[in-house]
Amino acid sequence: MPFKMSTFVFWSGVYNAVLASFLTFPPLYRAIGLNICSPVWGWLIAGFLAYTCVVLIFASRNLIQRGALVYWESLLRYVAAIVLIPAGVFGDVGLIAALLGLGDLVIGLIYAFGLPRELAVSHRALLFAESVEVENEPA
Repeated sequence: MPFKMSTFVFWSGVYNAVLASFLTFPPLYRAIGLNICSPVWGWLIAGFLAYTCVVLIFASRNLIQRGALVYWESLLRYVAAIVLIPAGVFGDVGLIAALLGLGDLVIGLIYAFGLPRELAVSHRALLFAESVEVENEPA
C-alpha cells in the first residue's frame, strides 16, 4: 500500500484527539509518568490539541486546497519538540514527554517534506498559502 499524505494527516489528527482526551484526565496521564503541574495546563493543552485535530482532519479531505494548514502544523510540531524533549529529559515533566516530543518532530518532518513532494509544490507555496495549479483540476 503506497504512502498517502492525506491518510497520514487524517490519522495524525486522530492521534491529536486521543492525546486531547487523555490530557483531560489527570489520573490517566499521571499513571504513565507525565507530570503536568496543574490540571488546568493539561486542559489548556488538550484544547489546543482538539483544535488541531479538527484542522488536520478537515485538511486531510482536500490537501490541495488546505495543505498550507498542515504545513503550518509542522511548525507547531517543531515547537512542541523543542519544548517537550528538554522538559522530559532535564525537567520534571517525565521522560514520556521527551518521547512525545520526538514523535512530534517526526510527524512535523513528514508533513514538511511529504506535502511538497506529494502535491508537487514548493515549500514557499505552502508556507504562504499560494494557490496551487494542479493538472486535471479546474482552476
